[in-house]
Amino acid sequence: MYGIFATGCQWIGSEQASLSQDTTISLEAREWSKKIDQNPNNPEYFVQRAAVLNKEKRYDLAILDYQAAIALDGDKCNYYYELGDTYFADNQTTKALEQYEQAEKVNPNDVVAVFKTAQFLYFVRQFDKSKLRFGKLLNLSPQHAQGHFFSGMLYKEDGDTAAALEYFDKTVELLGADYNSSMQLGLLYEAKGDKAQALENYEKAINTDPTSSEAYYARGLLYQKMGDNEKAMKDYQKTIDANPASFNAYYNAGNILATNGDYKKAIQHFEVCVRLIPEVAKSYNRIGQCMELQGNEIKATENYRKCLQIDPNFEAAKDGLARLGKLK
Repeated sequence: MYGIFATGCQWIGSEQASLSQDTTISLEAREWSKKIDQNPNNPEYFVQRAAVLNKEKRYDLAILDYQAAIALDGDKCNYYYELGDTYFADNQTTKALEQYEQAEKVNPNDVVAVFKTAQFLYFVRQFDKSKLRFGKLLNLSPQHAQGHFFSGMLYKEDGDTAAALEYFDKTVELLGADYNSSMQLGLLYEAKGDKAQALENYEKAINTDPTSSEAYYARGLLYQKMGDNEKAMKDYQKTIDANPASFNAYYNAGNILATNGDYKKAIQHFEVCVRLIPEVAKSYNRIGQCMELQGNEIKATENYRKCLQIDPNFEAAKDGLARLGKLK
């Protein structure tokens, strides 16, 4: 297995030291250590202490505890995938996958083990392997909502929109409401050109999570594309309320204000964009254009030049300087 861990102790070279007096860990972890000292052959004690150590981000000690539990009882599937989770939290991804796969070997029909392997493969972009595992998962557990969601993501990655929609719809059906699935449905329907279905699903996402800046922004952007600037502005403001650092919401709202001739407010929005991400050239260009339309040639010239300092090939800024007779 993994070597002998017959006591509730931390290995130090060839010697062992009890953790029951280790003040670098919590009182709760020390209490579990006392139980381990009294009964070192109970694997569940190691697992319980490992869970506490994980919360404290003492992954080094938690890994040793899971290894100890496995040495005592190698037939518990959850010991392996919980060790895998700890390796993953400690950024040891190769070892994490090894443990997830080992958990499946111990019990090929364990739904949690199969899900964790499939999900991990998805996150590391091994999509073909992930799809096979999620297929196995849904055979084992046809009502597994997360299995349907990730399958939707995989089919979306493949460009199979119809299959992706079915999986996301199934996730919502199983859960009653699901923010992530509703967002994905909105994005897919928007890409298909079905604006009504897209808006309906963005609305569902907002109802599921009214604090989501992402959902408000997506709906606002769609309204703007549809030419409904009034609704778009309301959603951009809600986006900003939820996330004051939303560059795109400020920028798009600034464009609408400029289109409506409200150059002062438009400039204020673009200036926030500059504060949020100073290295984006287009914000300076839009300030320059608004300043030019206000008749402030000095400020317009200044901002066009700032734009070109960031992106010397920004044609709109060059055109602005040319109009003002300032292009050198």
